[in-house]
Order: sequence, then structure tokens, then C-alpha cells
Amino acid sequence: MKKGILIIACAIVGVASLSAGPIRDDYFKTRDDIEKNKDTPETRKMFLETNIQRSLRRLLVRYFGYQKPESIKVSASNYEQSEKDKLTYYFKFEDYVGFMTFSNDPEYYYAVPRDEKVVQKPKAGAGK
Repeated sequence: MKKGILIIACAIVGVASLSAGPIRDDYFKTRDDIEKNKDTPETRKMFLETNIQRSLRRLLVRYFGYQKPESIKVSASNYEQSEKDKLTYYFKFEDYVGFMTFSNDPEYYYAVPRDEKVVQKPKAGAGK
């Protein structure tokens, strides 16, 4: 008897949670539509460039004491994605070259690189 009541109660709760109502359904439909509209190649590229630019500013100030981090601008011409690891990006800015490896996809998430390396190219005639 108790087992039968328990099964009926679970069935009622299950049906109630499936049909929560038209307002809830409208909320989730609207939210999904907004997310689909935001996820375009242009927005992903812009988000990626913002992540790379912020990371590059942080990197150059921290390792080289770069004096004008606000002047660092990133465009598709000065970074490229690694063919082997899709979370690694190589960059070139002025006399600096290096790479950044992110833990999460920087096209979708704000991310700080988990691994990074930057070197400064020697000036022509230096070292002779």
C-alpha cells in the first residue's frame, strides 16, 4: 500500500515538473533565442580578440614593464591559432613574439592563459 502511494506521489511530482506552465516555457524559449543570436562568428572573433588583447597587455606589463599597455591593439593579422592545440594562440606585437595557452575556449569564456611565453626580438646590430 505504501509502495503504491509512493509511486503515485512520484508520478504526480514528475508530471507537475514537466508541465510547469506557459510562462516558464516562454522564458526558456526567449533565453535560448537570445543566446543563439549572440553566438555568431563575428561576436566570437570579437570576444577572442578581447581575451588575447587583455592577456597580452598583462603579459607585457608583467614581464617587460611595458609602459603604454593601452596602446596594445590586437587584430587577426597579429595572432594565429595553433593547428595542434586549439586553445593555443601565437602572437606577434612590435618586437615581441610568443604564445598563450588557455584552459577554456577564449572565444566563449573570459580566460587568463594557463601557460604563456613571450620573447623580445633583439634589435638589429645588438650583440655585436
